[in-house]
Amino acid sequence: MEHRTNTFEGNKVPRLTRVLYPWSGIFRDACYTQIGTFLMQYAITAGVLSSDPDVFTSQYGVITVAMMIALLWDGINDPIMGFILEKCHFRSGKFRPWIALGAIGNAICVSLMFLIPSLGLVSGWGYVAFMIVMYVLWDTFFTMNDIGYWSMLPALTSDQKVRAKLTTDTAIAATIGTFLMNILMVLLPGTFQASTKGIYMVTGIVISVLFLVSQMVVYFLCKEKKRDLKQEEISEKSSLLDLFRIVFKNKQLGCCALSLLLFYFAEFILTGIGTNYFYMVFGYGGNKGGLVATVISVVYVLATLVAQAFYPFLAKRMPKQRILTVMGAIIFVSYLLFFFIAFPIFRETPLAYNIPDTSNVLWVFGGSMALYYVFSFLFFGATGVFYLALLVMFQDSIDYGEWKYGERKESICFAWRPLDVKLASGLNRGLQWVVFALTGTSAAINAISNAEGTYNAAIAGSLTEAEKEAATLVRDSTIASSMSMIQRSQLVLFGGIVIGVILVCFVASWALLHFGYRLDEAKMEEIVKDLEKTHQKDEAERTREVVGGKKDENHATEEL
Repeated sequence: MEHRTNTFEGNKVPRLTRVLYPWSGIFRDACYTQIGTFLMQYAITAGVLSSDPDVFTSQYGVITVAMMIALLWDGINDPIMGFILEKCHFRSGKFRPWIALGAIGNAICVSLMFLIPSLGLVSGWGYVAFMIVMYVLWDTFFTMNDIGYWSMLPALTSDQKVRAKLTTDTAIAATIGTFLMNILMVLLPGTFQASTKGIYMVTGIVISVLFLVSQMVVYFLCKEKKRDLKQEEISEKSSLLDLFRIVFKNKQLGCCALSLLLFYFAEFILTGIGTNYFYMVFGYGGNKGGLVATVISVVYVLATLVAQAFYPFLAKRMPKQRILTVMGAIIFVSYLLFFFIAFPIFRETPLAYNIPDTSNVLWVFGGSMALYYVFSFLFFGATGVFYLALLVMFQDSIDYGEWKYGERKESICFAWRPLDVKLASGLNRGLQWVVFALTGTSAAINAISNAEGTYNAAIAGSLTEAEKEAATLVRDSTIASSMSMIQRSQLVLFGGIVIGVILVCFVASWALLHFGYRLDEAKMEEIVKDLEKTHQKDEAERTREVVGGKKDENHATEEL
């Protein structure tokens, strides 16, 4: 018997669900950021690996290789989890139980990841084995939560305005959570006189508990839209091959999935390979590239939040295709200026940035650097709006699949979102290797990475202030000599590849949606109305069958 209190009917999402569902994502993404961004940093700086430089290098190398191998499982478990969620339902709902189960497993794994080594229960090679096992378990549980969470979004409503608002709030919450954790992990070590182990242990436990609480709030207080029994029957017949069959069958979904892959790929290149180029131009160190990077991080968050908060306003006044065209144009122009003004290939150009004076941090806002922040704000803001429009289109394509082919399968469809992330990450790693090899910069980058690794291994041990200062001088001199190895021609080629590939990906992502996507506002309105009529008809037929069955049963009883 269905628990009526856990469901609602129609497209009017209950108020609590409209508020609690999207904003619970703050701690989801904060927790993900702590593992995805700072787990390796914890391993390097917390003294859980060997203090011997050679052994440290070996242990760090094993962790790196293991994490790369774990990417295979990371990519495989998304469609598997989508298949499981589509096939296996609980009486309390299709999505919320998986959200809760994933959150419980995540909280346990994250807490243990930092608690056990911080208490000194594992270290060295023992920590290496422990970290690998816990990472695989964490990834599995987070995938369970993530697929359930994002699959629930298109299932809540087909109302375009409400869907745009829910998608916007969910994206803003994710941005806030990511930024929050980045800020905390940068500020806390310098603010409190505590060990790295202690800081990571406390933040790991606190953020995992907050993640768990927020997701349990979704489980107990949010409601799912009442499921169509016909779609439930179709879901029970799902197979793993549906992941690929459905994108070839539903061309609108396939168009969105490929466009999303290209978008993620461009962003990963920008934050991965582009970051290396960033430091090559501005230099390593807190008063050079590090200072600019800090300012850019703030600009990125502010631009994304402002633009995404503005999206519902745009969605009410402009069709999605026009939004994509306008944002695509802004992305294209601002990105070119983003690189050619703040990252001039030939430094003698009139727009060349001010040469950094490491004794004066004000250089970061002077001269053409001010223009850089203007164009970077426009670029990040436009990408934020573009991404939201793409997510809304993705959800619309699921409605289209039900209307056109009679099947929704939200969990399988939305398994493509994290799968696209994994595929884009893998492609970025491959491109990174190619770029370093083609430009001849791999030797310099490897030397810098080794210098930083040796330095981190050294300071992880018990060193005097004089020894730490000496280690710092060795690191800085190695970085300086490595940077001098990079010639202008290499920098030109490196920058050209970064600029070109990213622009091609963004343009291709836009072109797919502009020329291949056909679900405009008028079409979606037609689809939503037709689906509502179909659902009402199916419900009426089931009601008649139930009533007819009861009449037959009563008649048989009377005859007896």
